[in-house]
Amino acid sequence: MRNAIAALSVLFAAFLSGCATAPLPVETSVSVFHAMPSPNGVKYAMVPYKEQEGGLEYKTYAQAVSAELQKAGMIEVDPSSAAFAVFIRYGIDNGREVVSSYPIIGQTGVASSSTYGTVNRFGNTATLNATTYNTPTYGVVGSGSRSDTVYRRFLDLEIVEMSSLMAGAKIKKVYEGKARSEGILNQLPTIMPPMIQSIFKEFPGQSGKSRKHSIILPPDPQGAK
Repeated sequence: MRNAIAALSVLFAAFLSGCATAPLPVETSVSVFHAMPSPNGVKYAMVPYKEQEGGLEYKTYAQAVSAELQKAGMIEVDPSSAAFAVFIRYGIDNGREVVSSYPIIGQTGVASSSTYGTVNRFGNTATLNATTYNTPTYGVVGSGSRSDTVYRRFLDLEIVEMSSLMAGAKIKKVYEGKARSEGILNQLPTIMPPMIQSIFKEFPGQSGKSRKHSIILPPDPQGAK
């Protein structure tokens, strides 16, 4: 029982301190609509939106997406040779304050008492040396509250036929994937890898289906949120 209470105390201490050095799960909701052919052997090119051109952040995320596409069997080529163009959008909002409550664990009473000792006799008299041990009980003794800033993060992945894009005609999409997550982490470079992984957990996946994935971030030695 004491071991269980000690473990709970450690968990609540980390919770109260907002400790970011502990592993943290990134919960991502993914929705997909597509009319994709089998990805194996399909040629594609990563194409930035105009505002993303030359961006180092875009390049980082585009490389991560491209690596996942290649794992799925697709082949990255020059846009002039590609059958499909791949676009990504990503971002994070300014956050909102969320108040939550938590229980306070402590001693609630005594379950039993035991007395141990020795009796010393001196003629017709005796003395007792004894110690009483109490077995405590633990439980919820109160509650507290805390306020956190919670951020919404998003990643959109779209794949369109390159021929429709190059012809300037109505763009024909073959894949739309949307990943959404919320949490206290506001560093997009940290959040983006697990969100990308969540989209590609099933690719292209079942069209019209929503799913959720939880990916554990490794501990942050800097303790940054």
